[in-house]
Amino acid sequence: MTDSAAFAEETAQEAKINLPHSVQAIRKALLEIYGLPKLTPRERNEFVAAEVVRWLWRRGKFYQVRDRPEFASGLYFDAQEKVLKNIQSDLFQAWISDVLSINRVDRKFAVLMAAIETESLTERSLKIEPARFWASTKTAIYLSNAPGTMIRITAEGVEMVDNGTDGILFRADATLLPWTLTKDLVDPFVSCSAFSGMNASDSGKWLFTLWALSLPTSQKTKPPLVTTGPPRSGKTRCLAALMELYGLPPRITALKKNGDDDFWATLDGGGMVCFDNADTRIDWLPDAIEAAATNGVQEKRKLWTDSDLILLRARAWVSITSASPSFASSPALADRMLVVRMNARVGQTAESRLSEEIEASRNSALSWIAAVLHESLKVPDPGDTGLNKRHPDFASFAMRIAKAMDQEERTIEALQKAESDKAIFNVENDNIGKALLDLLEKGAWVGTAKELKDALYEIDSGMEKYSANRIAARILKLWEHLEALTKAQRDTGHGGFATYSFLGLSGDGEKDARKKAMAVEMDFK
Repeated sequence: MTDSAAFAEETAQEAKINLPHSVQAIRKALLEIYGLPKLTPRERNEFVAAEVVRWLWRRGKFYQVRDRPEFASGLYFDAQEKVLKNIQSDLFQAWISDVLSINRVDRKFAVLMAAIETESLTERSLKIEPARFWASTKTAIYLSNAPGTMIRITAEGVEMVDNGTDGILFRADATLLPWTLTKDLVDPFVSCSAFSGMNASDSGKWLFTLWALSLPTSQKTKPPLVTTGPPRSGKTRCLAALMELYGLPPRITALKKNGDDDFWATLDGGGMVCFDNADTRIDWLPDAIEAAATNGVQEKRKLWTDSDLILLRARAWVSITSASPSFASSPALADRMLVVRMNARVGQTAESRLSEEIEASRNSALSWIAAVLHESLKVPDPGDTGLNKRHPDFASFAMRIAKAMDQEERTIEALQKAESDKAIFNVENDNIGKALLDLLEKGAWVGTAKELKDALYEIDSGMEKYSANRIAARILKLWEHLEALTKAQRDTGHGGFATYSFLGLSGDGEKDARKKAMAVEMDFK
């Protein structure tokens, strides 16, 4: 190195050391405190803690979660590294211990951590709602990219920016695995076998693609996606592959009989979650998913307290797998779901091979998704399209994607089929509803609830356990879907008895749809 180059390097290092937010600056300040005479250990520790807090403010900012003002949710944003850390996390404590060269078991470390936690809840600390994995505004979509950077997608373009740009802050423990923007774009839903090998109808596969592309939009009301089919249909694998593609943590979890608290805690973590093998009846599940699908919350007592409450929000997109989805017998829940029916996969199904394909093309695939979202943001919002009654925002953005990809007819068909399939899915997964559909395969039927009980018994001897009143009550709950599916009518006769008229499945289209829907069940049997 020449003399001039060496001098320049030395000057740069000195300038770095003299910066008030540098690591060298705080170490030098602490050495000066250690050298002060006549300080008691308590005074020295308090001086150290105060100096560290001042240094942290020079280097970044303190934050607190808006609706959780507690020490456990205190946050610190390192403006030099562009990383947002929870103050009580191992990640932050290991960092501050290393920076200050103070062992975590040292008494002074406990004192300074208490001071840092206190600072995070003062009026000087800013209140925010930190982003998790992805975020969106009316004009931009943000995909996290490891703790310090993110990809900003707008109608103007796609670019990598620092975490914290535009006021969007991703927590260090809630970011996607790092990836690189590239001009080499690859459609993963065509190139990756985990997706292209799905044995589903074209409309079902396209519905899955629309849902997958919508994940980064962070819509307030998110339609749950149900993949249903027999064993070896890949209903779980395609969802796990989607998590691998985005770089999400593999949150595939089983449902527990008394696990509604776990359910909401999982959703509050954001991103995407898969509840696997929902094949047994769980009383709390339909109501919980209904609430989650419409931006619901769970208010619960904070552990180890008598009256302190915390709110758990439905931040994550919910997916469910099931071979026998009895939970869908809830009419309100069925009306909120998107269903992808699958049959047994053919071809390559080795877990490692499918994952290797995704890993090899992840940069190009995520760059392709970013490009699609960029083109979608150029398309004006069409407003309520009428293509999804419960989730108009999802249908609206799906149509923007469709316009950007020149797939409008395909998208309209997929969304319309998804709406009509809700009635079939609900009624078929109800014991009484399924028996009624079997009865109507023979043609129209008219009669009272008692006569309907007798007719259903001839179809299914298991109907014997249901009284006429119970059948009437269940028919009433299913009524909205039965009207759409069977052109049902209900009249009250002179004796006060209700007479039901079911005009059979509403045309050849519904009959064909029912036969296709039953194909999965037939394969399973």
